[in-house]
Amino acid sequence: MILHRTIISAVALLVSSYGFSQEIADSIGETDSIPVRWEDTIGQRLAAITEDVDRSSYYAGISIYDLTSDSLLFAYNQHKMMRPASTEKVLTAITALDLLGAAHEYTTSIYIDGTIDTDSLGVTSLNGNLYVVGDFDPMIETAHLKQISQLIYNKGIRRINGNLIADVSMKDTLALGNGWCWDDEQPYLTPLSLSGHNYESTPERINRYNPTRYFLQQLAVCLNADSISVAGTGILPMHFSDNTQLIGTLVHRIDEVLPRMMKNSDNLYAESMFYQIGAIAGKNVSWKDCASRVSATIAKTGASADYAEIVDGSGLSLYDYVTPSVEVAMLRYAYNNEKIFGPLYHSLPIAGVDGTLTNRMRSTSAANNVHAKTGSVTGVSSLAGYLTAPNGHLVAFSIICNSLKKSAEGRSLQDRICITLTEK
Repeated sequence: MILHRTIISAVALLVSSYGFSQEIADSIGETDSIPVRWEDTIGQRLAAITEDVDRSSYYAGISIYDLTSDSLLFAYNQHKMMRPASTEKVLTAITALDLLGAAHEYTTSIYIDGTIDTDSLGVTSLNGNLYVVGDFDPMIETAHLKQISQLIYNKGIRRINGNLIADVSMKDTLALGNGWCWDDEQPYLTPLSLSGHNYESTPERINRYNPTRYFLQQLAVCLNADSISVAGTGILPMHFSDNTQLIGTLVHRIDEVLPRMMKNSDNLYAESMFYQIGAIAGKNVSWKDCASRVSATIAKTGASADYAEIVDGSGLSLYDYVTPSVEVAMLRYAYNNEKIFGPLYHSLPIAGVDGTLTNRMRSTSAANNVHAKTGSVTGVSSLAGYLTAPNGHLVAFSIICNSLKKSAEGRSLQDRICITLTEK
């Protein structure tokens, strides 16, 4: 303000010395009433926040991009590789929507082989096997097993003299992800299981629980409830022969899987989508097949794939590393692609409203504004998504905190930044 008064005094001197009109001098003096623009101060306000980070025991990376003006708004360690935790799911979702589309279907197929014969007592039997071909659909529940049983019942079959066979050749046989901690609760990576608590592994169950066999056992229960007896069950790791008959399918779309994957941060749902991406290459898919697809999408954004190490689809792995700049590049790519942006944006948790952001940023300018994916594992807290700035511009951001003693420190930083970005 002292400098501003000095300038006004200088203008007054010019008026008296050189005869400038008093109107010109008055108009210059009126600059005191010009409101300060959000765009002109936001950088300083964010820089003040990062000064606090510099004094903390953890480290962070921040990238904030104005999508409306297509320009970088703020950056702090944006090219530093860090563990992303569940913001990795953003990369998985964008890749799946880009390659497959929101309408892509998970298709679990039911086949039979052999012959259907009726004996002298009038009992109709399937002299063959019933196959369920898994497609890693995470939404299959007991109600779907009842649908399969009804398909068999409607064919008049009251006995299956062969086996119930699960074809799980869609992916390789690794049940856990590369770099997953053995003492975490994790989903089993099998193409055929019942959703819910049945798929979770714990240290006590990891070596003795088989969700695919459980699937077959529960299918047998449903068949018996419909008075259909079964001779046996089995798991077939390789694809069955062509001498089969398709009798039905169970179908769910990617846009049905996305909400729980993103809003609830469900790891099974994320891994199922990760393997859907890789399944483009065929059967017996490995995590490397899937990771290569995500890396290819990163390259399409113009960001360097060297700034990302993709190992799984959920962010559980100790080996996942990305930079905030890569996450923002993917969010920008999604924004510029209508088929991606709509399904992605609507699947993200909303601050103070739902999902993993239900209890965050309530009663602030960020509430019901920030749409973002959270991430949290031991030592890591992250947040990546979109918000609308006070000038009406849509902003993409990624905030990743590593080496945290308490996750609350990271969440506090993320909330503070989002509130600052949405305040006038």
